[in-house]
Amino acid sequence: MSPMSREKVPILLVDDQAEGVLALEATLAPLGHPLVIARSGREALRHMLHQDFAVVLLDVVMPGMDGFETAQLIREREKSRNTPIVFLTALSRGEVPEFRAYAVGAVDYLLKPYEPGILRSKVSVFVELFRKTELVRKQAEALREALQREHERERAELQHRLESERLRVREELLRKEMEAGRHHQRWLEALLAELPTPLALLEPGTGRTLFANRAAQGLADGCLVYAEARKLRPDLVLTGEGEAPLSEESLPAARAVRGEVLAGVRVEWRMDGQQGAALAFSSRLPPMHGRPETALLALFDVATMTK
Repeated sequence: MSPMSREKVPILLVDDQAEGVLALEATLAPLGHPLVIARSGREALRHMLHQDFAVVLLDVVMPGMDGFETAQLIREREKSRNTPIVFLTALSRGEVPEFRAYAVGAVDYLLKPYEPGILRSKVSVFVELFRKTELVRKQAEALREALQREHERERAELQHRLESERLRVREELLRKEMEAGRHHQRWLEALLAELPTPLALLEPGTGRTLFANRAAQGLADGCLVYAEARKLRPDLVLTGEGEAPLSEESLPAARAVRGEVLAGVRVEWRMDGQQGAALAFSSRLPPMHGRPETALLALFDVATMTK
């Protein structure tokens, strides 16, 4: 026996007469289902606002709101529109228009005194119908929830795949951009390496010399394109205009990495019995191909310029 078939189902009994209620309770008690009592049509409507019933056993003749009016209001409410209604009456068939009972939505019509076994049988049918309806409703709800969960799972999976694909494409584009940047950097360095003008690429912030062409490495033993030139050659003497000694911060490479734009700054050098002079120019190269901004330092050998 399934849990649904053992479930107790409430039945609504509507009768203004105490003896009528007692007779119904005695008849239906063997079924073992909860019996909810209403002594008027209005009380019955209040009960139906708060719970569902397998069937409503409704007396026709009641003071105030009779059974027909009560049934009409039950049918007008969405919640109770399909609840089975069985009319009970002590009046003879000729005294009550049966068509009116069925017109307001009754599914059956019994005269008092009724046969207890017949009433129990009819109520049992409605109870079983209620159970099966509830079972179908719960199965439909479970299916809906399962479909909703599956939809959400598929949606999350699709979102994950889209995000993974987006990241893959982004990484691929970044890789290609970086590869293009490296290719461009190699091309630029190869081009600069062959130029007769001493040139260097410096990294702002760190002061690192990223590249120096052969001409730059041959000028003053390559020291002029480094921000910390004196650490490379302790015997190096650097002076500016009027032979004033240059501090580390005043060296052309140090000024270039700080973002200064040099336009012909003169620097003179002496070391190991050699001496010379150069004019320093600098500019900033914008970020490209994933590489940060770079400082370009150009040095023009004064001795070469005056020849």
